[in-house]
Amino acid sequence: MRLKTLLAGLMVASLLLSGCTLLPQTQPASFYQMPPPSIEQRAGEALPLALRINTPQAGFAHSSPRLLVNPQGDQLSSYKGARWTEPLPAMVREHLRRAFVQSGALSSVSSDEHALHADVLLGSDLLSFQVVYRDQQPVAIVELEARLIEPTARRVLASRIFRAEQLPADPQVPAVVRAQAAALDQVTRELIDWSLLQLQGFEP
Repeated sequence: MRLKTLLAGLMVASLLLSGCTLLPQTQPASFYQMPPPSIEQRAGEALPLALRINTPQAGFAHSSPRLLVNPQGDQLSSYKGARWTEPLPAMVREHLRRAFVQSGALSSVSSDEHALHADVLLGSDLLSFQVVYRDQQPVAIVELEARLIEPTARRVLASRIFRAEQLPADPQVPAVVRAQAAALDQVTRELIDWSLLQLQGFEP
C-alpha cells in the first residue's frame, strides 16, 4: 500500500516538473468592441424631454457576449474564440444611449444604470443579433422590438420592430463585426427617427 502511494506521488511530481497540467487548457479568446455609433447631430432645438433607455430583454442565447452564428437550419452556434467585450443587451443599450446623445434630439438621455428622472422610457426586446448563412454567404442581422413608454401611467405610447441586414466583406470575424456594427447603426438611425416622430407634441 505504501509502495502504491509512493508511486502515485512520484507520478504527480513528474507531471508538475514537466509543466503538464491535469486541467484542460482553455482557448484564448479575442474580444471585440462595438464601434461608436455613426450618428450625426441633428439641426434645430432638442425636444424638451428626458429619455431613459432600458437594457433590452433577451433570450438565453442573446444574453451572453458570444458572437452568434446560424450556419444552417435552426442550429445556433458561436464563433470559436471570439467574444464581445460585454453581454449583448448591455452593449446594445450603451450603443443606443450614445447614439441618442450624439443626435442631440432630446434634452436628456440616460440608461437604467442610473435612477434619473425620465419623461419617457425606451424598452425593447433583442430578437436577433447574429449571422446567418444564405446560399453559403454570411449575412449579419439585427432585429429589435422597441417600445416608447410613459412611466407614470405605465402606458405604451408606440411600438415597432426594427430589422437590418448587412453583408460582411468576407466570412472572417473582423468583417462580421463590422457588418454587425453597420446593421446596428441602421436600426439605431431608424429608431431615432421613429422615436422623434412619435414624441412630437408629447407632454409628460
